[in-house]
Amino acid sequence: MERNKDMRISKRRSRELRWAMPLIVLLLAGVLSGCAASRSEMSGIFDRTTEKNLGAEKVSVFFLFRHLEQNHGFDAIPKIKTQGVKDFDNLFRDALSEISNISPYATFTDSPTDVYKPERRQEVDTFRHSHDYTLEVDFLEESSFAQQCLSGTISLLSLTLIPMPYSWDYTISANLYDKKGTQLRSYKRKATLNNWTQALLIFVYPFYPMEGKRELIYKDALHDIFRQIETEKVLKK
Repeated sequence: MERNKDMRISKRRSRELRWAMPLIVLLLAGVLSGCAASRSEMSGIFDRTTEKNLGAEKVSVFFLFRHLEQNHGFDAIPKIKTQGVKDFDNLFRDALSEISNISPYATFTDSPTDVYKPERRQEVDTFRHSHDYTLEVDFLEESSFAQQCLSGTISLLSLTLIPMPYSWDYTISANLYDKKGTQLRSYKRKATLNNWTQALLIFVYPFYPMEGKRELIYKDALHDIFRQIETEKVLKK
């Protein structure tokens, strides 16, 4: 009896092990897969030499940020998210040095829950009317659900041995308004982020991280837009 019981236990463990092995292999493939990111050149770059607006009278500016994403084929409309990149505040502070005559300034970042918070919407209106200018900056990240689904499926079935691409398109738009709400200028920059996933790329990832490439897109867009605003001497009393 004991021997039969031991045999049944052994067979059950063997069946469990056979089911577990594919899961273990898939888990290892996911953990050990690497990636390598690259970015395109940015379109819409301001091609004039920077001219500092030194000596200009100081103006107050309200910066309104929106971080949006849309996975085409899955999302019907662009959707607001809380942030686009980590440490965005530091990127903005660094880019702000391009403009020489801003003081003071205020910032506000739209949140998906603002639709339920009238006090936050009122705060935005107050900032608009209490500053000389309002600069609305939208960061839109777009991707294809079909492409990502296909790439993910092939990566899974091949245990990440077949290199597969993922891509995101970024559009950074900025609209400048005066205190009366009149639009004065409009700016737009675009770039694409590509990320290849494959097992052997685990050794390449430290040199081409996707997070760093995304930050560069945000940084370059902000610097270039602010540099154009400074050179065109738009901000004035």
